[in-house]
Amino acid sequence: MPKKEVLEALLRQGYFPKELPPAFTTDDFGRQAEDIIGDWSKSKLFKIEPGKLPKKKNKRDCYSYSLPSAEIEVISTPKRGYERRDVHVTHPIPQALLTLEMAQNWRSVQKWLARQHYSMDEIRVSSQYPRAIKGINFALHRVKKSYIEASADWLVKTDITRFYPSIYTHSIPWAAYGKERVKGSLNSYKGSVADRFDALVRACNRNQTVGIPIGPETSRILAEVISSRIDSDFRAVRHELPADAVDRLQDDWFLGLKSLEAAESALASIVGVYRSYGLDINGSKTSVARMVAHTEEAWISELGAFLSHRSGTLSGSRLREFLTLTLRLQAQHEKSAVTNYALTVLENHSTNREDVETLESFLLKAAVVSPGSMSRICELLLNIEHRTKAISRKRVGPRFTELAERNLINGNLYEAIWQLYALRGLRISVNSRVISELSAVTPSSALALVLLDLDSRGLWVRQLPKANWEAGITKERVRCDWIWLLAYEGFRKGWLKDTR
Repeated sequence: MPKKEVLEALLRQGYFPKELPPAFTTDDFGRQAEDIIGDWSKSKLFKIEPGKLPKKKNKRDCYSYSLPSAEIEVISTPKRGYERRDVHVTHPIPQALLTLEMAQNWRSVQKWLARQHYSMDEIRVSSQYPRAIKGINFALHRVKKSYIEASADWLVKTDITRFYPSIYTHSIPWAAYGKERVKGSLNSYKGSVADRFDALVRACNRNQTVGIPIGPETSRILAEVISSRIDSDFRAVRHELPADAVDRLQDDWFLGLKSLEAAESALASIVGVYRSYGLDINGSKTSVARMVAHTEEAWISELGAFLSHRSGTLSGSRLREFLTLTLRLQAQHEKSAVTNYALTVLENHSTNREDVETLESFLLKAAVVSPGSMSRICELLLNIEHRTKAISRKRVGPRFTELAERNLINGNLYEAIWQLYALRGLRISVNSRVISELSAVTPSSALALVLLDLDSRGLWVRQLPKANWEAGITKERVRCDWIWLLAYEGFRKGWLKDTR
């Protein structure tokens, strides 16, 4: 695959976290990345330092970067129940250099990924996909799991505790070249391709050696390089276990075995391999169980039965029954994605104008009981309004403003950003002293830009803390701080004044 295609796709469609609204794009950045990186080099925003190893083979491929480490922007998103995780917006200089290195050395990356043995997910990069990398085929994983269940007596399930945040960046060269080889001869690998990956991913994250950013697609590639090496290491100690008895979906493992002893032994091997890379399994999501005790989640069966056994279109009384059932099941299964499943169903059905009020009420309730589905809730609201022009601004406006205030107070940035984005799309004016005050002390370009966009459209009633933002934008901070995005977009669109 040509370097330019990989570089462009990863920066156009894989830079921002997918959790941000679609108004956040890096299309131009991806298209012009090579020229931009060239300008940065001429401006000495980074330097390339040649390797100092006279005996090293391919010495021309041995070099490193000199650049300041950068602060990431953190956006808190919901998981299951009260669990949350952070996604990140990385600084463009180290992120672009990391992406360029991947593009230039894509053949080496593919060789490392070829160690993959238990996962069916290929890392394919293309601008033809919604994101830069081909999406996961969840249906294929379900089929494989069904096969494993049908041919096993005991099932093992496990995954890794906080996988991306726990990755030791120095394990990237270990995964690429072999842990013992690298640790046994550290100097021989300084300035190598994987060593540059290690250094640049650290530069994206305040030079921290633990954790890789969640959001850029480059992190998915690095995580799969490590996972592929773990596949290889696990296969070396469990060579008798056929590949069709194991399904790995990123860091989630599902295995089928013939005896309890074999199941426990396989789990111990997984634990040992991951620990050698500084990673631990999630005990709360780990189980060894007889196949006959394994059942599908009941809520899926109940919703599926309703949709298949009740004839007619999903409208009127049938729609109300379905939505009531969804909310009841979500309350009973707090940590399950019941609402998300229902939203998938709703997205594939046309909406009658007569059902808008029913759907609107459901979506407002879902915004509270299923915050992890906020992006889909907001997009469905906007799509219904686009098709019917019947969404009630008097209901949605005050409720979403109230929820956005509450979420900002609690630090729930993802939900607040999407609720404000939905109000923007519905052209609903927002008057909130709480949001104005909190935006001045919340370190988020994404939040500030959504508010500035609302203001530019005449939809923000109160005064925004523009003077605070302008005073905080300095040459030094723009080079290594989360505020770079606010400075770039704010100045480019004329929303902020360049007071430097």
